Amino acid sequence: MPVILIHGFCETGEIWDALAKSLVDHFQVITIDLPGFGKSPLPKGNFTLDEVGLLLNGWVAEQGFKNPILLGHSLGGYVTLAMVKQNSELYAGFGLIHSTARPDNDLKKVNRDKVIEFVHEHGVKPFVNSFVPSLYYTKDHPSMDFVHKIASSTSEVTFLSYTAAMRDRPSSEEVIRKSTIPVLIVAGQNDTVVESESLAEQARLNDKVIFHNLAHVGHMGMFEAEPELTSVIIEFVSRVTKPGAG
Repeated sequence: MPVILIHGFCETGEIWDALAKSLVDHFQVITIDLPGFGKSPLPKGNFTLDEVGLLLNGWVAEQGFKNPILLGHSLGGYVTLAMVKQNSELYAGFGLIHSTARPDNDLKKVNRDKVIEFVHEHGVKPFVNSFVPSLYYTKDHPSMDFVHKIASSTSEVTFLSYTAAMRDRPSSEEVIRKSTIPVLIVAGQNDTVVESESLAEQARLNDKVIFHNLAHVGHMGMFEAEPELTSVIIEFVSRVTKPGAG
């Protein structure tokens, strides 16, 4: 059963490299670059995350993957929810890793607008300098330079387009509430981007949800708790593949 890993904002598929090496002995792992990040071209004009989801669902169908599982980090989780909302029959299960089904509240939307103004004026790199450390609980984590390098390569147009798309995304809580396939939600106990309490509440929307709260972890569990997150994913995939899991 293939597992498709979808990266977050200002990231690329490379963000999963270390984790993927721990998973490939157990199942097929596919990492991708979201449109506009890494080597993937950005869609023309303004777009929504639902439209990104449509593009990726088309790609998944073209590849002919059999009962894949989607796992999305942060922004990748928003896209994952859009993909499942549009065509849940394509997937055997899905998961949110440090991501939320809730939309931006009014304060968050105001902050997105401030970020857009800042990047228009100063560019991506000055924002990334403060953004990347805020993702971590362990402020001297050795992976931070790697993540900073990837984030700094984000083009301004990609940054601005996705910031607006995240600001304008609707609630996807119904996707979790109505899901007939297994759902994984992974929180970071010390995540200041997506609070663990909010994710625990969302996990109670459906008894098919498996919830894990990673201790001493911020927004980057694939680095700050790689062995534990690896075990969580392996356990989830194993449950999905059991007869009657859906």
